[in-house]
Amino acid sequence: MKKIMFLICLLILLTGCTAKYNVKINEDLSIIEEVYMYGDDDLYSTYYKTTHMNVLKELLEPFEDILKENKYEYSVNEEGYIYITKKYVSIKEYIDSSILFNNYFDKIDYNKNEKSIKIETEGFYPNSTDDPDRFYVKDLDIAITSSYKVLNHNASKVDDKTNTYFFNIKEDTEDFKLMLEIDTTSKFNPYVKMYIKILVAFLIVLTSWIVVFYLNKKKKF
Repeated sequence: MKKIMFLICLLILLTGCTAKYNVKINEDLSIIEEVYMYGDDDLYSTYYKTTHMNVLKELLEPFEDILKENKYEYSVNEEGYIYITKKYVSIKEYIDSSILFNNYFDKIDYNKNEKSIKIETEGFYPNSTDDPDRFYVKDLDIAITSSYKVLNHNASKVDDKTNTYFFNIKEDTEDFKLMLEIDTTSKFNPYVKMYIKILVAFLIVLTSWIVVFYLNKKKKF
């Protein structure tokens, strides 16, 4: 019953909101989950006599108990967004117990072996407001940052400097699949590509110098 109430409250809260959902995979394979929820002009115009911050506080209040019960930390930021976060000791715990992640998708597959962990999801319908097991968002931006190399993914955008993978779900999305596989034996090093570029540049300069030296020497003979 509490879970249903939580979803109903989310339905109310997220109507007219954009959600930014961030997940960080740490070196010890623990997870930090962060959610930023922003209201849009249509939402705030309904409450034109009060501040944006008070609107968000009012919308957050009905499900504060369920957030506390599930050990989420939350706040309403003065800049105008709701912030919700929680830390998990492992990816498996995150997959099993994250209320938010489990209600974004119909199905979540978790596969782990000695060298990798793979997460696959399917079935997200953000515009199905008549289903009590779903909630409505106008836009959902997912960003997964990994401390390990990523073997496979279907992200729409990648930030190579931070090893962050972006997935975006629009209001008219009827189905969505997220896939990410990490190599748990190889940690991400943000300087590797820089080292490779420096090495390539050095080899080019060295090769050019050798060619010039050889040609000059050949001329002397």
